[in-house]
Amino acid sequence: MRDVDSFVDSCSMIKLRDYQKGVAQAIVKSIVDHAGHSFVVMFPRQSGKNELQAQLETYLLTLFFLTSAGEMVKISPTWKPQTLNAMRRLERVLSTNHISKHIWAKESGYIFRCGSARIYFFSGQPRSNIVGATASILLEVDEAQDVMISKFDKDIAPMAASTNATRVFWGTAWTSRTLLARELKAARKAEKMDGVKRVFVLTA
Repeated sequence: MRDVDSFVDSCSMIKLRDYQKGVAQAIVKSIVDHAGHSFVVMFPRQSGKNELQAQLETYLLTLFFLTSAGEMVKISPTWKPQTLNAMRRLERVLSTNHISKHIWAKESGYIFRCGSARIYFFSGQPRSNIVGATASILLEVDEAQDVMISKFDKDIAPMAASTNATRVFWGTAWTSRTLLARELKAARKAEKMDGVKRVFVLTA
């Protein structure tokens, strides 16, 4: 449990690729150290981004099994199909991982729990009602280039504002006016200030 790579290798019986390992290690370190970093991860299609997300979420749910402050929130641009697909992927990993398969449960149709640790899945569509959730350890925005900046700033960012939760913006493409582009610029600026790697870009 001390190492996310060993957990995935031993308990999920798969091996993360080197570029996936770097992302997972950086995110976990920020969470464990209560650093509250914001990461931008840009992988092309079919490069294992979604598998990495599910494995990382399974690890964190298991790691925070006994804590009272292990809450994660994951935002996708749409409920159907993106949020539903993300939940199915996590359910598959939770059900096959040698540790989590004995301790996980699903609540209210959109919450996955291992002991006291939970992850909440929400849609980032403009009219979705997601106000009130709290991310105490991790806030993920998947396909962040497709989530409106106004939606993020008003409804999503406050979820981590009081907890200093680590934030991850996952994406595959971007233009200069997207949420992903804005966070990419901020992450690169932060990297220059303290030397902590926050941007992970894999080219096709």
